[in-house]
Amino acid sequence: MKKIYSLVMMTIIAMTVNAQLVFNENFSGYTVNANLSGQNSWSNGGTTGTDVRVLNTTPLVYSGYQSGSEYVQTTTGSGTAPRKTFISAATLPTNTTGVIYMSFVVNVTSASTGNPGSGFQSVSLLTASGSTPARFYIDRNAGNTAVRFGVAVGSEAPAWTGGASTYSYNFNTTYLIVMQYNVANGNNNDDVYLWVNPSLSGVPNTASPDASHLSSNGEVSNGSTFTGLIFNQATSGGGYNTANAGFDAFRVSYGATPSIAWTNLAAASGSLPVTLTSFNADNDGVSTKLIWNVTQETNFASYVIEKSTDGRSFTAIGTVKATNQNTYSFTDGSNSDNNSYYRLKMVDIDGGFKYSYIVSIKSRLNANISLSPNPVKNNVMIQHPKVITEGHIQIFSSNGQLFKDVKLAPNAVITNIDMSGFTSGLYHIIFKSGSDMFNKTVIKQ
Repeated sequence: MKKIYSLVMMTIIAMTVNAQLVFNENFSGYTVNANLSGQNSWSNGGTTGTDVRVLNTTPLVYSGYQSGSEYVQTTTGSGTAPRKTFISAATLPTNTTGVIYMSFVVNVTSASTGNPGSGFQSVSLLTASGSTPARFYIDRNAGNTAVRFGVAVGSEAPAWTGGASTYSYNFNTTYLIVMQYNVANGNNNDDVYLWVNPSLSGVPNTASPDASHLSSNGEVSNGSTFTGLIFNQATSGGGYNTANAGFDAFRVSYGATPSIAWTNLAAASGSLPVTLTSFNADNDGVSTKLIWNVTQETNFASYVIEKSTDGRSFTAIGTVKATNQNTYSFTDGSNSDNNSYYRLKMVDIDGGFKYSYIVSIKSRLNANISLSPNPVKNNVMIQHPKVITEGHIQIFSSNGQLFKDVKLAPNAVITNIDMSGFTSGLYHIIFKSGSDMFNKTVIKQ
């Protein structure tokens, strides 16, 4: 029995090592207009200079591939090299035959031209020894009108999309990148492949990649394991810099075969008979209204609205049935002082589904007013900021119905309102003056 148990445990361990999604990062919930290093286990590893920045001004959206409302932007030239380990401290062997897939979206703002050589990759896999075997490069043409992408195994010169002189991709356009790294026993025999905007319906074909690099002598001393992902920001004396580019929605998977690794990557859940063209959120201090636009809705079932407080763990809060319209909306009546994150689970009539990109919004409610007493039976006293421009206090029910709108006198800082005629329950009291809007909840007894 003990031998059987040991065999079962060894099998489970082998399955765990050989079948896993080890990295899944869309930067949702991160502090924007701030450094990446120091957030959610990202570290600069002791490097110095300008850090990779977290932004949300122009989300990187690619149809059929889930990204977030936040993303990261690398800088042109020398800077830090933020890195993060795989989830659950997963490690992948560098000396055992297997396949690694990495997918992400990229949008290039500016780039250098010329032969970048070793050390100017934008992002790569990281090993326990600090080496970077699977490297992704960005380069532009001499006319500064187009870009190309490259891959390399270790320190060898990159292989480029379009070959030596063809630049096929545009600035300020979001592209989906898929890389396949084949780990082989022995030295100088690993391979890396790259596809731009590939179909996600099946395993990419290594016979027709957009770029590939078959190693001959470029592998570095990798140590025993792949451990994470790293950004690179570098500059040379000759004027070559790594690109200024946005990145989002990184996924890294591992498997003993391409089929297993691709299944683990789960880059898409299949196409659906609907196309999402926009998804937006607006908060008025009482509720959040979600509006989305779609096209090509055929034999489609519903939209499940999901909400999160951290951008990672989502809970369904409502469903809107598909009725062959172009525009849909949903109102979330709950509010929070913190950011809220929303996504759509778009469900086909046969049960298939995929997720939209994530939108985030911060409620306009705040705590800069005070209520006394609370709970209240008759009169409530509201202390609020001085009324500088036209001011109002509005009282809404918990379902958003306006019950009272009181115009405030100039320079007022205290307002008393009679609530004796209100039925028992929860009410939102909102103070508005100019651009100020503050909200608190009162309990009517």
